[in-house]
Parts: sequence; structure tokens; C-alpha cells
Amino acid sequence: MDWKLITDLPITTRQQAIEKLHWYAMHWKVETFGKILKSGARGEEARLLAASRLVNLIALLSILSWRVI
Repeated sequence: MDWKLITDLPITTRQQAIEKLHWYAMHWKVETFGKILKSGARGEEARLLAASRLVNLIALLSILSWRVI
């Protein structure tokens, strides 16, 4: 199986290509993190009106999501 990563970023060395592949791999970690925040931790169900409480909730859910990953 051959994989091809299409990008408009300049790649002239093997090291630059490997770096772009690492960036792409991180994309999926970010997607998983967001999925855990939305569905697993049910972050969207919180209906907080005070900004300070929302900041605290986001901090807590971010730590939880990071630990799950």
C-alpha cells in the first residue's frame, strides 16, 4: 500500500517530508481530543453563563480529555 500526503508546503529534503508527516499525525490527535470534549465529556451540554465558570470547566475537561488520549 502506498500513502501520499498532498501539501502545498515546500518540501525539498527527506527531513522536511518526515516533519510534515508528523504534523499530519498530530491532526488526528487534535480531532480525537475534540471528539472526547464534545461527546465523551459532554462539554457542549454545560450551559454556563459566567465566563469564569466556563474557563474553569474548559480547563477541567481539557485535562480529562488529555488523560483519556
